[in-house]
Amino acid sequence: MSQRMSRRVAAGLWWGCLAASPAWADDAKAFSIGLQGSGHATLADVGLPGYPGAMPNGESHGDTPAASFGAWAGSFGLRINVMKFQVADSPARVAAFYARALGRHGAVLDCREPAARVKPPKDSDKLSCDEGVPPAGEYEFRAGTARQFRVVHVSPQGDGGARFELARIVLGN
Repeated sequence: MSQRMSRRVAAGLWWGCLAASPAWADDAKAFSIGLQGSGHATLADVGLPGYPGAMPNGESHGDTPAASFGAWAGSFGLRINVMKFQVADSPARVAAFYARALGRHGAVLDCREPAARVKPPKDSDKLSCDEGVPPAGEYEFRAGTARQFRVVHVSPQGDGGARFELARIVLGN
C-alpha cells in the first residue's frame, strides 16, 4: 500500500471513529479516542540495546527503517514501536545477542520450540508465540507478558549477514 493510500485510510478510520463515538464535554472521565503514527522510533522506545555495527534497514526505496503506531478508544489501547536493521554478522550471532538482551524483560520464548507456541488460557497474562514456526534459518524470540512484550526476528541476508527487526507491543491503556 502506498504511503498516500495509508494516510487516506488512517484519516478515514480516524474520522469514522470520531463520528461514531459519543462526546461528553463536562464529564471528568470523558471518552477518548485517538490514532497516532510516525516514521520514527528509537531503541529506547523498543527497550532493547543496539547491536554493535548494525545499520538501519529500509528494505526498499521509500521504506522507513523505524515506525511507531498508537491507537486508543476508551479502555482499549495499542502501541507498537518497530525498528529494522542489517549487519554483517551471522543470524545465529545476532540471535544469541538478543536472546540474552530479552532476558531482562522476563522469560525468553524461542518461537522455534513447540512449547513456546502453546496458547495459554484466555484469562492468563502468559506470553506465547504465534502458531507458525519461523522459516528454517530464521529466529524469533519474545519476552514479557501477553499485554506488554518485545519481539526480535532475525533472518539471513544474501551476503552471509543478517537482517533483524525489533518490536515492542503494548496492549491496553
